[in-house]
Formats: sequence, C-alpha cells, structure tokens
Amino acid sequence: MTRFKRRLYGIKRRMAALTPGWKGACAGIGLTALVLFLFQAYYILEFRSIGEKLLGTALLLAAFLLVSGLLAAMFHLIKKLPTRYVWIALASMLMILFCFIAAMLIGILIWLAVLVVCSGLGALVYRWSAGKYREARFRSRAVALVLALFMLLMGLTGGYWLLSNGSTEQPVGYLLQELKTAERYASDLANPASKGTYKIGKITYGSADGYRKEFNQENSLVTEPVNGSAFVDNWSSLRKSTFGFGSDRMPLNGHVSYPEGDGPFPLVISVHGNHDATDYSDTGYEYLGELLASRGYIFISIDENFLNSSPYDDLMLLNTLEAENPARGWLMLEHLKVWEQWNTSPGNPFYEKVDMNQLALLGHSRGGEAITSAAAFNRMSAYPEDGNIKFDYGFNIRSIISIAGTDGQYKPAGQPTYLKNLNFLALQGAHDMDVSSFSAASQYNRLSFAKDSDFFKSSVYIYGANHGQFNTTWGDKDSIGLNNKLYNIAQLMPPNEQQQVAQVLISAFLDATLKGADEYRAVFADLGYAREWLPNTMYVSNYMDSQTTLLSNYQEDVDPGSSSLPGGEWTGEHLEQWSEQQVEMKYGPELYRAVQLGWDQATAGGGVPAYTLRLPDNQVGAGSDSLIVFDMADQNESGEPALIDMNVALEDTQGHVATVALSKVSYLLPMVTGNLLKFPFTSFTPTKEPVFQSFAIPVSEFVAANPEFDPSEWRSLSFRFELTPAGTVLLREVGIREPVKE
Repeated sequence: MTRFKRRLYGIKRRMAALTPGWKGACAGIGLTALVLFLFQAYYILEFRSIGEKLLGTALLLAAFLLVSGLLAAMFHLIKKLPTRYVWIALASMLMILFCFIAAMLIGILIWLAVLVVCSGLGALVYRWSAGKYREARFRSRAVALVLALFMLLMGLTGGYWLLSNGSTEQPVGYLLQELKTAERYASDLANPASKGTYKIGKITYGSADGYRKEFNQENSLVTEPVNGSAFVDNWSSLRKSTFGFGSDRMPLNGHVSYPEGDGPFPLVISVHGNHDATDYSDTGYEYLGELLASRGYIFISIDENFLNSSPYDDLMLLNTLEAENPARGWLMLEHLKVWEQWNTSPGNPFYEKVDMNQLALLGHSRGGEAITSAAAFNRMSAYPEDGNIKFDYGFNIRSIISIAGTDGQYKPAGQPTYLKNLNFLALQGAHDMDVSSFSAASQYNRLSFAKDSDFFKSSVYIYGANHGQFNTTWGDKDSIGLNNKLYNIAQLMPPNEQQQVAQVLISAFLDATLKGADEYRAVFADLGYAREWLPNTMYVSNYMDSQTTLLSNYQEDVDPGSSSLPGGEWTGEHLEQWSEQQVEMKYGPELYRAVQLGWDQATAGGGVPAYTLRLPDNQVGAGSDSLIVFDMADQNESGEPALIDMNVALEDTQGHVATVALSKVSYLLPMVTGNLLKFPFTSFTPTKEPVFQSFAIPVSEFVAANPEFDPSEWRSLSFRFELTPAGTVLLREVGIREPVKE
C-alpha cells in the first residue's frame, strides 16, 4: 500500500469512528462554509478567466485546509499532553508576555523558543539524571546527547542575543563635519554650551505636606498646594496613600538653579515626562540647569512625578490615571503664578530678580506636549473642557522647547493644539524607542506667525539619540525592564554627547529668543555654524521664521497646479510622480501636507524632469539679500540611501535664467534609518519616516551664476531634477525670506 493510500485509509478510519451526530455536524458546518467560500471566491475572481478562477479557488482552499489541519494537529497533541505541563506552559506564556509586554508579538516568539528549547533540554537532562539512558542503546544515547547539546547551544545563543546591546551602524558619509566644511562657516560665534560667568546658586521650593523631603529643607521656599481635580480623573486610594495627597492638593515643587547677581534674569521652567512615578526624574536636567544658570538664566525643574504611571498604584496598568495630560501643562502655569508673586514680594530672595517678560517653557516626552498645553491655556479665558474654570494667566511666554515630545495625547475640546507667535524648538532622536515617531513635527507645523512679528521655529532630528539620555535619570532605558533588551542600544551615542547636543541647541535657542542674540539664529537656519560644538553625527534640521513669505505650503486646496499665492501656478514636466498628500509618518498621516515628486531620467525620454512655479505678475520681487527657502525630505524608502542633488533655477521676465545647484548650500540627506529593534526583529517596527530639511539659497548666488538675471523682475522658480538620476522627494513651505530686521 502506497503512503498516500495509507494516509487516505487513516482518514477514512478516523471519520468512520465518528458517531453519526458528529458526522452530521462535520457535514453541516463544512458544506455551509464551502458554499459561502465558493460564492465569495467567485466574486473576488469575477473578472478572471475560468482557468484562473479554478486555480485561485483551489490554491486558497488548499491553504485554508493546510492551516486548519496544522491547528487541529496542535490541539490533538495538546490533548495528549499532561495537564500539568499544559498548565505550566500556559503560565510560562503569561509570565514571558508580561516580561515583554511592550512587544507582544516578539514576546510570543520568545515564549515559543523558550518552550521548545527549555522543555526539550529539561526533559533530556531529567531523563539522563534519572538513569533512563543507562540501559538504552548507544544510538539512543547519542541522539539524546546531540539533541541536548543542540538545545543548550540554542539556549546560550538566545541568552547572548537577549543580553547583548545589538549592533552598531553609523551613517557614513552623512556626518555633520563631513557635509559642512569649516571654510564656509567661519564666524566669531561663541560656543553657547560653554560655562558662563555667573556663580550658580541652588534652592528648592515645595508645598509643606511631607512629600519628598528635598522640597522641604530648612531653607526651602514654601508654596501652597493647588486643586487639580478638574484636570485629572481616577486618582486611586493607592496613589493617595503613596504620595500622601489627592488630586485636590497637588504640590508645587521645584529645583532651582540660578545666577547669583542682581538680575533681572530670564526664567526657564522645565518639566519631565512619564516615567515610574516613584523613580523621581525631575533631577535629570541638572546638567542643563547648571549651564543655563551660569549664563544668566533662572532654571527650574519642576516635580510632576505624582502624575506619572505607577505599576503598584495603578494595579499593573489596570487602574491608571485618566486625562492627566492637561494637568501637566496647567501646573506649569501655576508655577509661573508663584514666580510672579515672588518677583514682586520684598524680602523674597527672588524679589525683582526675574524678568517676567522673558519666559520659556521646556518639556521632555509628555512634558514636551505639556508646554504646548500651557502655552495654549495661557491665552485662553477658560478651560476648554469646563468653561466654569476660568483662566487669567496672560504670561509673556516667548519660547517653548520640546525634547522628544508627544503630540495629540491631549486635544483641547477635541481639536489639535494650534499655537501662534511663539519661538519653538523641537529635538528628536532617530533612535527614540519610546516616542519612536517624530510627533513634535506635527506641532511644529501647527505653529504660525503674524506677518509683522519676529519669531522663529526649528526642529533637529539627531542620529544616535534615544528618548531617555536627555534625562540623566532615564538614561538608555526607553522601555520597561526586559523590554529594553529587545532594542538596539549599541547604536546610541554616548549619554554625555546627547546631553551636549541639548546644551548647545537649547542654550543657543534661548540666547536668540530671550536675550536678543539674533546671531544664533544662524545655527538653526544651518547647523554648519554649530559644527565645532556638536558631536559629529547625522542631523536633519528644519527652520522657519516670521520674515518668510510663503509662496506654497500645500495646505490651501488639493489642486496640484495651485499655489498659496493667488495667481501662482505649478507645472510639472517628465515627472514619474506628482501628487499632493498628507505627510505619512511611521504610524499614519499627519495633518500637514506636501507635494510628492518622483523622477527617473532613464524614462524621461531625454527631457529634464522639472517642477516649476510660475509667479503672478508684479506680486513678488526679490532683493539681492533675499533668500529662496523651502523644506524638502527624501521619500526613497527602498534601495541604498544616497545624497540627493538638483538644480534650482530662477527666471526673470526677460527670460534670463540663473541656476544654482542645491549642493551649493547642502545636499538633501537620505531618509534616516533607525533600526530600533535588534536583528532579526528589525522590520517589526517602522524604521524610516520623512523628516524635512530646510534650504535657504541666497538670491545673490543666482545673480553670481548669471549677472543678467534681474531678481526684481523674478517670475518663476524651478526645481530641475537633472543631477541625481532618480529619486522621490517631498516638498513644502516654498517661500522667500527677507533678512531679520534690526
């Protein structure tokens, strides 16, 4: 009897063993499902040939039968296993999934590997120690030994993988100091991260409720608790027992680093994000506080740890705080009220020491969203979720800084937070294993300026930076417990270098926006000016200011031919792709839009792929000191990463064309790849997303390229994709920028 006949006979024998009732049940469910399946398959394959319909239906049916057969075999095997083993195996699954709760699919795979290796190795070792192989044949003993050694090797390999920090990978060829040569950036700017001349003083303040003794020292300043019950829900009795207060008596606690001098000094309030509530992280920004205090800023790191997750108090996340995000921002304003009072109170050590017209808020992670809530509440008359709660803040908050900030966890009255007339800086690590998509880029694009104002915004995306190393308490641990061992920690820059990035950029930003040191704006318009101060890694930076007139930001409509400037018209030639769309980040589309442009010179038929804006007559002029500006991002998700170059051309009304290569100011950097998870799970999470890079080409460069070109008669702008053979880019915020007015 052939093998096939034996199998067929076995199936018939098993079917024959069924009782008539079970046979009828099999026939009933099987025939019904088959009819429905054939009906659906016909419509899915309706427009295919008869042969293709039959083949497709047969293959799909075979796949369903194979998968269901494997599942049936697994359940059949489980029935034959001892109940105690099944019980312990299932319990081990729950325990291992608990260890890797942030990556459930990987946790299941780890459990299956542990189940096979440890079950097999345990069974073989136990049988060997019990003497089961003493009388066995040599072949059986040899097979058992080989299996045991193989499983031991697999277990050791898995353990080494779990304990290792992953693999290193550097973006060779795209490092800051390689792309930004020193000759172009000669300047007399001083390093903003160098220690200042002020002697540093330190003090704490807090609500005298016994919570955290460091805020209730003999020389600590005293504050009154505030009632935040309207801003947070589900404050459990366990949480109240841990912290000693409820949501109706939230303390105002802070660490202060200040310059010893007459003042008045600008004030910077910083707030941490979500972390284990009893692993206090407000001290993690002392490196920033000491630098800024030495340079003439009062720096406060406030305590909001009581709003953070607490596995014990939250019953392992089964009873968490709800809607606490607005409370984080509201508390910052309550701290500002205290400082306003101290500044006007004779006898207070900070009497007339604070410049309340020069205020900045800094936030990390959820704190990076708290600062936007605070900035929004600051200008509102009442709480959006309850108009009975009146606001009367109106502080002169000029600048906000988001470090790896979240976005959209709180939406006032269900709407995204839109801000206007603020300076904004967003820092984001390419290897952030918590806020792993550049969420603050969305807030960056929701911040606008009035035409007659003097504000700017900037974002910097940093290769090798993670979420936690901006805070010395958090470090390189972006997740919980063993979850951290799934991540590629080896790619991270050293913590002191990541903190150096923060010191350089935050200090320069504050000097530019609170102290009037406009020369530091150049750092954010082009990071080449900071090449000597920043660690040599890959950076993608974006910049926009209120001196820019936008010609096209792709928000006005869905017509690919229209521009933001009435009467302007976009045209395309020899393009493979040309479409306007919402920008797609790692986990979905954002609210801001861009145009996607793709080209391939091999299929252009000898023509030059180009994208051209025709300006309306007599509406836009440019001076020799103006700049043509735009934001661009690489969108090439496949293939080898490479620098992109193109020509940018201006034409005047007399037909004189001036062309400047993009690389004259900078190449377009490739999409940054952040392999967060260790191999072989790298592709389990998205590794790339488009991050916009700002370009500013002086009009004087075009005049130098063609002296006959008259910028005052400028009529068209063209992106000519003739220097890189093929590629895909996103383009947005095309405009003309005038010099900053003195």
